[in-house]
Amino acid sequence: MALPSGAGVATERRAWCYPPVLYIQIWSQSSIFTSFVLCSLFVLFVVAGVLAVLPERLLRQCASWRSEILAGVWACSGLLALAGAAGRLEGGVSWFPVFGMDGPALPMLVLLAFTGGLMGVGPRGLACALTGLAFLALSPLVFGLLAGTALVLLADRGQQGVCLPFAVLPACIPADSPLSPPSLCLMVLLLGWAVSSQKGPEAVLPAGIGLFLLGRLLAEAGVLPPVQQALLIVSGGAVALWGAVQAVRSPKAASILSGVATAGYGGMVVMLTLALAVSVKGGDLFRTATLLATGTPFLALLAALWLSRQDGGLFAPQSAVAQARGGRSALGVSLALLSAVPPMGGFAVFWCLLGAGEGAAANTHPAQALCLLLVLTGAACVMALGMIGLLRVGLMAFVQTQEEPRALSPVLLLPAWICAGCAVVVTVLPGGWLALVDHLFAGDTPHAFAWGMLGSVGFAGSDISLTPLFSALALGVCVAGAGLLGRAFGVFPLRPAVSGAAEWREGAPVVAYDGEPPALPAAAAGVPVIWVAFGMLLGVGGQKPSEWPVVEKTGAGARYLQAVLFRTVAWCEAQGMVLILLFLGAGLLLGLFAAR
Repeated sequence: MALPSGAGVATERRAWCYPPVLYIQIWSQSSIFTSFVLCSLFVLFVVAGVLAVLPERLLRQCASWRSEILAGVWACSGLLALAGAAGRLEGGVSWFPVFGMDGPALPMLVLLAFTGGLMGVGPRGLACALTGLAFLALSPLVFGLLAGTALVLLADRGQQGVCLPFAVLPACIPADSPLSPPSLCLMVLLLGWAVSSQKGPEAVLPAGIGLFLLGRLLAEAGVLPPVQQALLIVSGGAVALWGAVQAVRSPKAASILSGVATAGYGGMVVMLTLALAVSVKGGDLFRTATLLATGTPFLALLAALWLSRQDGGLFAPQSAVAQARGGRSALGVSLALLSAVPPMGGFAVFWCLLGAGEGAAANTHPAQALCLLLVLTGAACVMALGMIGLLRVGLMAFVQTQEEPRALSPVLLLPAWICAGCAVVVTVLPGGWLALVDHLFAGDTPHAFAWGMLGSVGFAGSDISLTPLFSALALGVCVAGAGLLGRAFGVFPLRPAVSGAAEWREGAPVVAYDGEPPALPAAAAGVPVIWVAFGMLLGVGGQKPSEWPVVEKTGAGARYLQAVLFRTVAWCEAQGMVLILLFLGAGLLLGLFAAR
């Protein structure tokens, strides 16, 4: 929506405006609430940046409370952005011409508040504050300066400090320029590199900058030519594959989760390109999938990245997070929310992506449909590799055992639990999240906020919908039903555990054994204790997989089917001529009555 003209700022605002059909202006430019929210956000970001880099000697008695003060500042900024996004607040004030709120600024600031609360002090905290100011910038030039400085502060290597500022060049290039598509592809690749090299919650910051800029530029450009669409899709796919391979091969938990973040960023670039730059049916579903990806997966990934950075990392031998019960619970919840298990956040995104691909492929010409199917196949492969990375993190964190769990300060786990709890709320109420961030990316059919649609995902002009709460209840009913049937008919995939009888001693007293402890069975050698205990619980302790009842019954059934097949083939060979005559007669009758 075009913003009201102010003194000397109409030209600067034009590049960031969205089409007027998308939004309804609720608050005018002279609104007191607009001025309050805008000025409060500006002051909070400045305070957060100053507190992040201010020396401790200047803080004096407040130095020990710096982290708590910063968390409160980011919480206030998140609540203000949440209130403004819920009220569709847009605009600026004439006496404050450089900054304002338009388009996706407030929804992106809601996500940035979680990231800023986790990044803490130092250059990375300052980078987060500069990113918040960049999202409020009305001028593309001011956005480029602030976002480029934030990317330099995030750079881990000397090469990144030189290369990453070039990622914001598309903000200063007109959308109709021939240099715009190559600069967008360069931005996607550079920011994917920045995401993959981070170790902690700051990994999502370059991805947020890239999606914010890409959404604005694609909304301004409209429908791109097929060649430019293909370039963006190939760039996003390359970044997604790069992150998926990193998630599979990296030896550290923080690097694995950074690879998952990189794969998610590349996938969102592809979905956003398909949503905003492809004139085929199904663009609304692609856009919905991108909006859902900014909810539960984003928050759950933040929680996992925060835990992976604590106390030397999750894979460290003495990692307190991996050995504490609270840390394992928070990690398990965040990994489950990231996974593709219904009805978690990853599954909702993939469900929307499949629905969008089916609708788009069914209403376009064969060549474009084949390309869409190839994109969906690649997305499925990338998601499978990402799930393998999440399994690696979960197994390495949960297999580490200790006799007594270490005590861990609740304050250390509080940020992870806040992010995971908000992710659970977004998972249960996806309709409310879509209504809140509907103007994050442009689209032709904005979702109307309705209290009856809080718990489901629906689409305009379609009768398909997804209700995560109903999916969870259905899965619970299926599991309970399977257990009841197994107990009623005595059919279980594994033999029940049989407790071993005590050795008969004929009344002799117990004699202490001073020698070496007996060696473990060969099957248990080299197997973690948790898996041995799990096998004993299921009744398969000391058994080979070939001895399991389910394997034996499957083999017996396969042998029976093989014998039936051989007998059928032998009978057909013996009666071959009779069968040929029957088929010929059937063909003649069919041709007689069906021929025209």
